[in-house]
This record gives sequence, structure tokens and C-alpha cells, in this order.
Amino acid sequence: MSEDKYSMWFSKRRESNVMDGVKEHILKVLDTCEEMDNAIAAIIAKDYDSAKQAIVRLYTDEKAADNIEVRLNENLSVGDLPPKEREDLMHMVKRIDHIADWVKSSARNVEVIIDAKIEVPEKIWKNIQHLSNRVTETAKEVKLCMDFLGVDNAIFLEHQRKVEAIEHEIDDLYFAVKKDMMMSMGLDPRVMFVMRDIIHGLENAADNCKEAVDLMHIIQTANG
Repeated sequence: MSEDKYSMWFSKRRESNVMDGVKEHILKVLDTCEEMDNAIAAIIAKDYDSAKQAIVRLYTDEKAADNIEVRLNENLSVGDLPPKEREDLMHMVKRIDHIADWVKSSARNVEVIIDAKIEVPEKIWKNIQHLSNRVTETAKEVKLCMDFLGVDNAIFLEHQRKVEAIEHEIDDLYFAVKKDMMMSMGLDPRVMFVMRDIIHGLENAADNCKEAVDLMHIIQTANG
């Protein structure tokens, strides 16, 4: 299928069940990221009940994203796209779903810290908050890439470059936060292990943002 034909297929189906489902999926993944932001902000404010409530909502959003992914894969399996194009779309959806999966993994470790009533220096939480906020910004750019995929190539590329730039920033931030944690006095090594898993999950979420838009780029340009 040529790029032009693929774009025509994509454009014609932007209001189809599949494309509506893709949009719904990205929004639910973005909700998951935003609830992580809410949880960390509540911890910094020492409002642990609100933090737990945000984490519960996060789990609900991540589960909803999973359910949408299953439905999308079912719809794609019976569509009229050639196998290669269908496979590209399914991989894209999976990468987007992995964003929520990794944010959920981070949230589970945040919940461990809350439940154990472990005191973590505010500086570390604020660094993690910055990291989480940037992951959410990256996820928003993924949504914008999806909005312009097959519609406006120039605008799509603009948002793709933003995803790449933020992902590189998150890589640097991840190592900076990790270094700060290692240099913090008084943190139990077991606590350090859990905190490391929090930032590791967020960094992996950002990696999947980049991989998702890379697949979008393939969908848009490499099917000729």
C-alpha cells in the first residue's frame, strides 16, 4: 500500500470505531499519567489520603486503557488493512498502552512508600514530581501526534520532535534524580530500591512515548 493510499485509508477512517478507539485509548493513558502527578503533589502536601485516592483512580484508568487495547486489537484483526499495516497499528497501540503500564508500576511503588509511612526528603519527591510532570507532557505530545497523523505531516513532525526533545530531557533528569537519591543521607537501602523503581518506571513510560510516535512515523511514511 502506497503512502498516499494509506493516508487516504487513515483519513477515511478517522471517525471509524478503530480510530475513535485509538483516541479514547490515548486519553485514558493520559489520565493515568495525570493521576500520577496528582499523587506526587498530594504526597508533597502531606495529604496521604488524597495521594492514595489518586493512585486508586490511576489503577482504574490503567485498567480501562488495557480494556480499550484489547478491543482495538479485536477490531484491527478483522479490518481490511494488509497484514504489515495492521501489525504497525497494533504495535503502536501496544506501545501507547505500555506508557500506562509503566506509570502504574511507578504508582505501585509510591503506594508502598505511603503504606509503610516512610519519610522521604521533600527534595527527592519534588524531583520525582518534575519527572512525572514531564512524562505527562510527553504523553500529551503523543496524543497531538496521533491527532495529526495522516492529516498534517508538518504538524505531526513538529510534535514528534517535541516528544524526542522531552524524552532526552527525561533521560538526563532520571540520572540526576538517581544521583540525588544515592547522595541523600539517612535513606534505608531498601527504601532507595523502591524509590529507584519509581523513577525507573517513569523513565520507561517516556521511552514508550518516543517508541509510539516512532511507529506513527513509520505508519505515515514507510508503507510505500
